[in-house]
Amino acid sequence: MLSVRLIGQPRLVRDGLTLQGPRGAKCWALLARIVRSPDLISRQQLVNELFSEADDPMAALRWSLAELRRRLGMPEALLGNPIVAGLEDGTELDVELVAGGNLPTPVPRGEFLEGIDVQASPAFDTWLLVERQRVAGDVIGALRKEALRAMSAHDHPRALTLASAMVDTAPLEEGPHVLLVKAFIAAGDRISAHRHVAATEAAFMRELGAPPSPALSAAARPPVTPNTAGVSSIATAESLLTAGRAAVGAGAAGSGIATLRGAVAAAEGAGDSLLSATCLFELGSALVHAARGYDDEGAIVLDAAREAATSAGEQEIAAKALAELAYVDVLAARRECAVEGLSLAWEVANPYPRVRAAVAAYDAVHLADWGRLDASLERFDEAIDLCRETGSVKRGIWAMSHAARAAYLSGWLAAAERWAKEAQRQAQSEGWTAIRPWPEAWHAHVRLAKGEAPAAVRADIESSYALARQLEDPCWEGVTAKVMGLTFVAEGDTAAAMPWLEHAGTACRRINDSYKWLEAEVQVTDAEVALKVGDGERARAHAELALQVAARGDMPLLLARAETVLDALRGKVPQPA
Repeated sequence: MLSVRLIGQPRLVRDGLTLQGPRGAKCWALLARIVRSPDLISRQQLVNELFSEADDPMAALRWSLAELRRRLGMPEALLGNPIVAGLEDGTELDVELVAGGNLPTPVPRGEFLEGIDVQASPAFDTWLLVERQRVAGDVIGALRKEALRAMSAHDHPRALTLASAMVDTAPLEEGPHVLLVKAFIAAGDRISAHRHVAATEAAFMRELGAPPSPALSAAARPPVTPNTAGVSSIATAESLLTAGRAAVGAGAAGSGIATLRGAVAAAEGAGDSLLSATCLFELGSALVHAARGYDDEGAIVLDAAREAATSAGEQEIAAKALAELAYVDVLAARRECAVEGLSLAWEVANPYPRVRAAVAAYDAVHLADWGRLDASLERFDEAIDLCRETGSVKRGIWAMSHAARAAYLSGWLAAAERWAKEAQRQAQSEGWTAIRPWPEAWHAHVRLAKGEAPAAVRADIESSYALARQLEDPCWEGVTAKVMGLTFVAEGDTAAAMPWLEHAGTACRRINDSYKWLEAEVQVTDAEVALKVGDGERARAHAELALQVAARGDMPLLLARAETVLDALRGKVPQPA
């Protein structure tokens, strides 16, 4: 069997032996361009993208195609106009495997077409930038899913291999490092865990100028089992569970999580699988929802909760854990993992309507991020109905807040305003202050779109921004800062708008587990405003950032907006040195 490896250094492998590859980087670029395109590509388009500088562009394309056929050993491949890939049955493409959530052997390391740097057209350069992000997203998603499974199965060598491959693929992303440290701790190798934390902190300071979040060093701390003389482990775990829940509910996330960690350790020592599953779920949920920057550790804990609950026959806890795991993937824009996780959570939650309400709400957000707005709005209707039927008031407020965003993006301003207002009204009635900035921000978007006075909108959204700062919530802060900027844009005062948009982008990236859709949305908005005022350098920088995030997270609407900015800049402003 022939295996075509396009992740990492490109190579051809047949039956475990590496074959001589095609001559020239452009051959690899050409093969990747053909096999990764969802549509057939004409010879003229390939010439325009890759061979326009050759003395005889069509001859250069024909030679490259012939060279590929020779090295692949497939005389009937890569023929026609438009060109049909026509690879023989059984040919393995690593990029296709990871796109489907599977991993080739050995596991992939490095970026798509690593080391391939061709002098080509701006169109090909943009395509390669986008594809590298898409493939990296697929690789990280597949590796992460399998690493969590390996850790649940206590297969420590495989977990370490997969986590280290994640680090190789995304060395400057914190999440892979957290998983690798947790894998070291699970394997009992505390020395390697602490060494990796130190090395990562040094690398982040050197490359990024800022250290990783406290989540990385926290991952290296083993759980401490509380010990109260004369008190059973079960009683200890139950009391700590109660105290931890209360602290998290009161907003004391740090102390609450520390207490829940103790509850988990005590429950594991008690040998009570139901109690252990409950403690694990509460800790995992708190790490995801109450803490900032701890989604990766939260996912590990939630997966352990799912396993413990399944073993104990507690399907409701398992369903809740699956729902929260899917939500983590939604936030991180791991699209295929989210699809798989949401589908499984929906199935397992069938007997539990309250859990289904949460899954439906998460799915609706996922569909909106994915650019499938009509399907998203239908799913929001279902989620909000489920919340109403089951008395899930806070979940309903959360769903309406996000439905307002989806309706706004669809251009349905009346529906967006109705949902935003109702979410605000119910949040006030429930005394749920922490949710306020999100619906208020999208209500402000609607008001600006309807032509309300920007100064009046700004006067109202200022308190939302101040609350977001007090809550130390980077998403809430980012979206409210963005609206503040847009009020100045609406007044034509771009000098006042740009610092707000810059601050919005900084806030969204402040933690490693930020909401990727919002990060891309803020970046592309900044780029569009900069383009409008003629700041080409700023427009390009922010459009390229948005392009990378949107490509990796499969966000077609945001990707199209970023590409539109870059297309407008081509040939109109000097290329950066």
